[in-house]
Amino acid sequence: MMNRLGDKVAIVTGAASGIGAATVEKFLAEGAKVLATDVNEAGLSRLMESDRDSRLALRSGSVAERADVETIISECVTRFGRLDIVVNSAGITPRTLPPEADIEERWDAVMDINAKGTFLMCHSAVERMRQSGGGSIVNLGSIMSLVSYPTTLPFSDGFSPYPQSKGAVLQLTRDMGIRLAAENIRVNAVCPGFVYTALTENVTETPEVHETMKALHPMGRMAEPSEIANVIAFLASDEASFVTGAAWTVDGGYTAA
Repeated sequence: MMNRLGDKVAIVTGAASGIGAATVEKFLAEGAKVLATDVNEAGLSRLMESDRDSRLALRSGSVAERADVETIISECVTRFGRLDIVVNSAGITPRTLPPEADIEERWDAVMDINAKGTFLMCHSAVERMRQSGGGSIVNLGSIMSLVSYPTTLPFSDGFSPYPQSKGAVLQLTRDMGIRLAAENIRVNAVCPGFVYTALTENVTETPEVHETMKALHPMGRMAEPSEIANVIAFLASDEASFVTGAAWTVDGGYTAA
């Protein structure tokens, strides 16, 4: 295994499951020190193993709460001495909300986590990165940052906040990427296709929908979280030293079709 992140300190949000958890595992395997954060304390605790306690810290908190964000950032720097990488993986879809939530509640909840949460983490992290001479931020966008839901899927009536929230993440990435480039702070977005995570399990359990989702990708399948984490690790590393303000599609050809 390469040790490309051996001198790096990272924060990964949404770390209790899915892409976030896979990213924590990848970063630890690459030698990084990681503060993993999520609102799901039980999920976070499953990341801990005694043989890596010194390189992994856990902190529960909501990225939509400014006080929580500032605590997460401060605790990381106190524990590990610096901050080099932030991966904004925390995210929700309307499908994960209570069915009784109305359209405004769905909009507010999704935008709070996906867009505002990414913004708050980035804003707080940049100040710390400036102090240490630079850093790398990887935001989790989506293919829905770039295209709309196809009409063959039952995910939207045209008013789902998910594509809008991920579009906001991409534009934040682009604006930060060019504004911070001169300060050696790189900002990029990974835009996955459909991935087997907690956000998709309630729709992939319907065979017809699952087959449609797979068929939308020219590779004929959905992604595993580790496949997204591999690209995140590259963008976080110095190997991507000339990459900023970019949207990396990791979608099995979905957006090219």
